[in-house]
Amino acid sequence: MRFPLLTFAALLAAAPLNAQTPAPAAPAAAAPAKLTTEQEARLLDLGKQYTRWFLSGKADSLATGFDAEVLTKVGGAGGIATMMEQITERAGVPTKVIAEKLTYRNGKPQHWYEAEFSELADEPLVIRWVFNAEGKIIGAGINPKSAAPKPDGTP
Repeated sequence: MRFPLLTFAALLAAAPLNAQTPAPAAPAAAAPAKLTTEQEARLLDLGKQYTRWFLSGKADSLATGFDAEVLTKVGGAGGIATMMEQITERAGVPTKVIAEKLTYRNGKPQHWYEAEFSELADEPLVIRWVFNAEGKIIGAGINPKSAAPKPDGTP
């Protein structure tokens, strides 16, 4: 049975990834320290590498980029492989990269990859990797662009 991509994105978003799940209201904390230009460049490079691994089915390689707790929550390399297969089945392969950049979401750096895919005629798909300052993946999202949470400062 084939599910629409939006259904898959909703299932993925329901996975308990830190950056996808809204945090309960907490006392005001200090804003995260702004990363240096060098740190941002490193995270952009990591995001590009992680996206290449994701799109080429290298689940074991991609698993090394995950924070240990988040890797457990997504089911390890096997869970990542399942996500890869489902995206390929439902979205196809990228046909045109629209944007690949480092943005921020809820004050955390994230790699934003936006592309047209062979099986999605209506809109681009966005793959996001949310990082801690050390470059470990602490959250992820795969959504049609209209359902992707906007980066900080985006109207």
